[in-house]
Amino acid sequence: MGVPGDYDVIIVGGGPVGLVLGNLLGQGGIRTLLVEKTTAEPRQSMAIGITPPSLEILSRVGLDATFIKEAVKIDHARIFEEKKLRGELRFNSLAGQYPFILSLPQAKTISLLEENLENFSSVRVQRHCHFLTAEEEHNHIKVVLRPDDNHDQLQKTRILVGCDGHRSDVRTAAAIPCIKARIYPHSFIMADFHDRTDFGNKAHLYFNRAGALESFPLPEKQRRWILQLNQDQKHPDGSTLIMGIKQRSGLDLIPADCGTLNCFNVHRFVCNRYFTRRIVLCGDAAHVMSPIGGQGMNTGFADAEYLASILIRHFHHSQDLETMLNDYDRVRRQAFMVAADRAARGMWLGTRRGRTASFLRGLGVSILLNTSFSNRLPPYFAMQTIPGRSRSPYHFSPGTPG
Repeated sequence: MGVPGDYDVIIVGGGPVGLVLGNLLGQGGIRTLLVEKTTAEPRQSMAIGITPPSLEILSRVGLDATFIKEAVKIDHARIFEEKKLRGELRFNSLAGQYPFILSLPQAKTISLLEENLENFSSVRVQRHCHFLTAEEEHNHIKVVLRPDDNHDQLQKTRILVGCDGHRSDVRTAAAIPCIKARIYPHSFIMADFHDRTDFGNKAHLYFNRAGALESFPLPEKQRRWILQLNQDQKHPDGSTLIMGIKQRSGLDLIPADCGTLNCFNVHRFVCNRYFTRRIVLCGDAAHVMSPIGGQGMNTGFADAEYLASILIRHFHHSQDLETMLNDYDRVRRQAFMVAADRAARGMWLGTRRGRTASFLRGLGVSILLNTSFSNRLPPYFAMQTIPGRSRSPYHFSPGTPG
């Protein structure tokens, strides 16, 4: 067993949410160890959308301008039904200093966040290190980690945070059960292509009686395509995706332009509590929602913001931890429910099949996007109306501990 360390916070999980939390804690001067079992960034771009509230969070650690420089600004989304344009969502009408949604591969998000941790001497990152066990004692937790040299390490921390995704080992160690789990019947295939369209920075959403197709710009002349599969497509491949794109949008894509394929199903769950004593869950470790609509990672960012403010208050001002964690559980659970319900409604609307569903969806979208009601939609889809951020009683200012 290695020599024990002593930290205020150990974060398990070096994905976007864990790294945002590490940056916020580092800015507050909190002694933090962030451990991640993988050694490399994900090759698949996975989550790509970064909303204006998340850019506000990134601005607190000086990263908003960097992210904007590296990403694509999506300022319009064009909506089609049966290949006919029904209207546009105009994100350039959003209030605030970020009138757009950013599109950036998750690997780049991770690298930018991790590079920024070098600005905070109180934060240490240890990759290729597995979380094994946690034992809570009176005022600290004993955590056993296993690096790649197979020499187990014992670390002591006052708070352990699980940011290790929907299969969270920290959640298992804390014996926190999940409730309200649901598996949706929909399945999807996606890939990033070299972009030969003239769509520019616009997102294109195609719906018809056969299902949904979504398309989003990426940096370096790439474009993400996501296709709703038919139930009888058991072993989809690149030709399945290209044929589906042709059928639903009319576009002919070139097989050689296709990147790594990824098939996924959609599920949802939320834990019956977000913490137990000194072990806290954050992001997908606490909850999972439909990825359609791109709200999951951004909800995790807001979890990290709220939790960081609590921990900084606790360590610098000795405010009662249990009281604040109860507020974290209540406020962020409510935010998840709002975001997850919105994602589910959007998925339900977009995935309805058949002639009647297509007709009614096209009519409804035309009415929504071409009347005065359309002004309310961009803040809704940009997550500016999700509760649980600005009213936090534990808000802290950048550069100040507490």
